Amino acid sequence: MANTNAYQLNVSYGDEIIGTVTLDSTTNLLRLSYSPQWQQHGFAISPHLQLNNRHTPEVAYNYLDNALPEGEARKLLAEKLGVSEKNVYSQVQTIGSDLAGAVAFKPAPETQVDGAQPVFRPLEEAELIERLDNKEEFGLLTWDDKPRLSVAGVQDKLNVFIDDVGCIGFGDGSLCSTHILKFEKKNCPNLVLNEFFCMKLSEAIGLPTANVTFRRFGPHPALIVKRFDRKYIADKKKVFRRHVIDGCQALNLSRDHKYERNLGDGRDVQHIRDGASLEKLFKFSQGMSSPVESTKWLLQWQLFNLMISNYDSHGKNVSLYFDKHNARFTPAYDLVNIAMFPQFKHVLAMAMGDEFDPNDIHTYQLADFAETCNIDKRLLSRILVELADSVLNQLSGCTFINELKEQPSITVEDIPYFEALRDNIFARTEYLKAQAEDIPSITV
Repeated sequence: MANTNAYQLNVSYGDEIIGTVTLDSTTNLLRLSYSPQWQQHGFAISPHLQLNNRHTPEVAYNYLDNALPEGEARKLLAEKLGVSEKNVYSQVQTIGSDLAGAVAFKPAPETQVDGAQPVFRPLEEAELIERLDNKEEFGLLTWDDKPRLSVAGVQDKLNVFIDDVGCIGFGDGSLCSTHILKFEKKNCPNLVLNEFFCMKLSEAIGLPTANVTFRRFGPHPALIVKRFDRKYIADKKKVFRRHVIDGCQALNLSRDHKYERNLGDGRDVQHIRDGASLEKLFKFSQGMSSPVESTKWLLQWQLFNLMISNYDSHGKNVSLYFDKHNARFTPAYDLVNIAMFPQFKHVLAMAMGDEFDPNDIHTYQLADFAETCNIDKRLLSRILVELADSVLNQLSGCTFINELKEQPSITVEDIPYFEALRDNIFARTEYLKAQAEDIPSITV
C-alpha cells in the first residue's frame, strides 16, 4: 500500500503550519491548500495563491517552480534525486526548508515546527577553496551528501549561514542561510568584480540595494550578498525570515517566462511576448501598498539597468516583500554590466516599448516605453536626468573607485578593470541623459 504521506508536505510560516502541498499521484498535479486557521488570520503567500484555496494546480506549480534553483544546479539536483527536472515536488521536498522568503516546506509527518535547535555546520576556508578548485567537476550543490540550495545562473551561487562574528557554514534547525556566495565561471573573468562595482554604484546613488562585500577565497573572487529576507538574532540563536516573492511569482508566470520573449528571439517566434515585461510589472505595481513609491522604484531600477548596460534584468531579477501588511519592492540585486562581456547575448530581457536592441534605445524608444507602461513622459524625463546626474557625479574623478580600493580583498590589479567599467557606464549614462529633454514632445 502506498504511503500517502510521501505525497504531502506541510507548509510553514515561522512557527506555524499554515497549509499543505499535495501531489496527486495519478495526475502529477500539485495543490497548495491553506489551513482553516490561516485562512482566518493569515495572508495569501502570493497574489494568485488566494486564501479561498480555489487556485488551479498551475498556480501552485509556478510558485514552487520559481522558488527552486535554476540552470545547472537544478539539473544536478534532479539528477541526484533521480527525477525529472520538471518534478518540482521532489525537489521542494528535499530543499524546501530554505527557499527564498519566509515559507518552508517539510515532510507531512512533522506536526510542529517550533522548538527547533540551532545546528551549525562550519565551512572552513580551506574546504571551500578545495571545492572551488574542483567545482567544474564536483559542483557546489552537495555537502556531506546533503543537497544544499545552490542557485545557479551565469554565476555559481551557494547559500550559507554567517554568524555575528563572521563564521561561515550551513545552518539547520532554527538556523538557515543568511547570505549568498557568488563565484565566477572560467569563461567569465571579472564577473564578480563587475557585479560588486555595479551594486556599490547603485548603493552610492541612494537606490535601495542589497548589501554586498567582496572577498577572495584563495584565488577565487567571491561576492558575499546579505539576504534581505533573513535576519539572524544571536541572542535567540535563530534566523528570522521575511516573506518575498519574485516578479514571475507575482505575475503567475513559470520560470521559463522570465524573459519577455519566452520562446526566444528566433525569426519565427520573436513576435511572441508572453513572458515577464515592463508593461506587466508597472501594471502590477499599481496594486502594491504604495503605487507611487512602487512606480518610482521600478522606473529608477529600469533606468539604472540601462545606464549600467544590465541587459539581463528579467522577471526573476526583481522581487517584492509580500505579507499581510506589505507589497513593496525589495532592494535591487544581480546588477551586472553585460556590455563588458562579448560572450553574452546583448539583447534586452524586457523591451523598452518595442525595442530589444540596447544600442537602439533613443528618445523615441524611451517615449514609447513611457506610453506602453502608462508613465508620464515629463516624469520619465525628470527622473532620467536626476538619476543620470547622480551616476555621473559618482563616477567623475577618483572618489568612487578610491572607496572600492579600501575593501581588503581588492588588489591593484583590479583597478584597471574598475576604470574600464567606469568609462563604459559614464559614456552610456551621458548618452541616455542627452535623450531626456525631448521625451515629453515625442508622440508615439
